[in-house]
Amino acid sequence: MYCISIQIQPTFAREFNRDAFLQRVRPIRSPEVDTYEEKGKLFVSFNFFTEFPQQLWPALQNTLYRDSEYRSIISPISVAICENEATGDCLLLHHFDANEPLDTL
Repeated sequence: MYCISIQIQPTFAREFNRDAFLQRVRPIRSPEVDTYEEKGKLFVSFNFFTEFPQQLWPALQNTLYRDSEYRSIISPISVAICENEATGDCLLLHHFDANEPLDTL
């Protein structure tokens, strides 16, 4: 099993419109939403579990990061990773810093 996790940076987590995000992704797959607060910072992650990350990630990219309207909202405030739960391997799929090197599935 794999988990594609989209993490909202703590600086933006309180103002982030979770409902708008969920409306976009639910037709693809409903995520588990993980939130916790530590030292006054709110951490929000949307976790998508799948056996087929090579199919799920492009669908999420099209809906979020490649969408002409929504990409300006999500791209500068999020990180997306894909973790192989069996091996613990983790790939960086999106980073708010465009200079950060990304992995591919």
